[in-house]
Amino acid sequence: MREVGNRRYRLVRELGRGGMGAVWLGQDTVLGRDVAVKELLLPGNVPAAERAVYQERVLREARIASQLQDPAVVTVYDLISEEEQTFIVMELIKAPTLEELVVRDGPLDVKQAATLAAQLLNALEAAHESGVVHRDVKPGNVMVPGKGTAKLTDFGIAQSIDDPRLTATGTLIGSPAYMSPERLAGGPAMPAWDLWALGATLYYAVEGKGAFDRPTTSATILAVMNERPQPRVSGPLGELITGLLEPDPQRRLGVAQAHRLIERAQHGLTGPVLTQAVKTGPVQGVPALSGLPDSGPITPAPITPAPITPAPITPAPPVVLPPAPRKRRPVALILSATLTPLFLVGALVSLYLTVFKPMFDNMGVGGLPDGPASTAAMQPVLTMGPDGDIKEDVLNMAFRNSCLNWVPAKRAPKIEPKNRVGCYGAHDTEYLDSVLANSDIEKDVPNPGAEELTKIGGTGCTRTFLSDKVTGQDKEKTLRYWVIIPTAEAWKVKTNNGYRHSDRLIYCFVGKADGSKLTEPLLKN
Repeated sequence: MREVGNRRYRLVRELGRGGMGAVWLGQDTVLGRDVAVKELLLPGNVPAAERAVYQERVLREARIASQLQDPAVVTVYDLISEEEQTFIVMELIKAPTLEELVVRDGPLDVKQAATLAAQLLNALEAAHESGVVHRDVKPGNVMVPGKGTAKLTDFGIAQSIDDPRLTATGTLIGSPAYMSPERLAGGPAMPAWDLWALGATLYYAVEGKGAFDRPTTSATILAVMNERPQPRVSGPLGELITGLLEPDPQRRLGVAQAHRLIERAQHGLTGPVLTQAVKTGPVQGVPALSGLPDSGPITPAPITPAPITPAPITPAPPVVLPPAPRKRRPVALILSATLTPLFLVGALVSLYLTVFKPMFDNMGVGGLPDGPASTAAMQPVLTMGPDGDIKEDVLNMAFRNSCLNWVPAKRAPKIEPKNRVGCYGAHDTEYLDSVLANSDIEKDVPNPGAEELTKIGGTGCTRTFLSDKVTGQDKEKTLRYWVIIPTAEAWKVKTNNGYRHSDRLIYCFVGKADGSKLTEPLLKN
């Protein structure tokens, strides 16, 4: 049994191997815990004079990655360089990768994919703010636990050595199917690379296959450079994927716009529900995707991007998925082509009453939700906006990470990446819910006023607080929750780079009544 780090870490068995290294199950003999240990293995054609440069770059970027504070980032515990070998000791995630999960269970539904998108986008944003470009976002580098937040692995490790300024060999390391056109063309590293790769990863998540997977490396590269795949999923999630896969990095969807579309997708505001495929059985013919075969470094021929008319892409037939637990049956099952017009009308009425009306009611659309507007545990209502109790940018992305070291209050500080923490560690509050006060967030509609917004938000937040979604006994005495409504100024439509938006979400947070720390999640997944 090998030992590294002055015998602190025992390498028990190999968990996996790729073109850039091997991952081992390790044991930390000091702290008595299991860890993942990545052993850096450089390709054989890397010149000996450059190997030390590569290793130092890996260590430097891994040090930066170890300081990232985001629940969706795999934690780096230790860095070891001994006897000309490099090891990175990381958090051990006992979960399948997104690639394995989709092969096993089929593509994700809209809500699952939107939740995954939010978590990964937050992780990338935290990295980019720290000056780290991941460079290898792909389904095989996304771990998806049964509970908690998805984890993005290999920050600053797998692709940190892929830097044309450090080598004259022209070696391209990684999976071309998840590399942006400007990267394949030899452009400098930039955050836009990761956003494009996120779009390709989400395409795989909802389609069950890669957007650019082709039989050969050259065909894959040509597809990335010339084709514009369209996911079958429509609505905000479809717009998100298409926008992230924009070939021109200057026109590619930005982080703020991506968050807006994810927010809309999570609330099911438009068409994806109507076009969602029916989950009736196992996926047939979905290959086990692992990017391209791991045959070592890829040396592509020089590519000169030029405007080429993409070849038409024939949409694949709808994917048939296994049944998802606790989900309403998709609309496609009801709206069968064999329905008579009269039965179709009846089906639509039933659909509205059983699916859409409860959804809209919960979002505050079309009337107040049912139930009390408050309980004894509800705190005084706060306002959010440039003129509110809490500034409008304070809650940006807050609801996308459920557990926070942050408490809602007047003049509360901005939520930083370090405030977003794991739910099984000490934390102050958890995101409880959000209520959409009006679905026309791009249109100028009258503000209903603070009193009406308080009723809408209070009723929606209270209903969630009292539901079995929140665990605990005698919740009205042991817990407290906050309702944060938009101000009239925040309600107004604003235009940013041609994109119209407004803040019409009402936020709900929950914490302990005595102000003490939570040590495990209050909310069920």
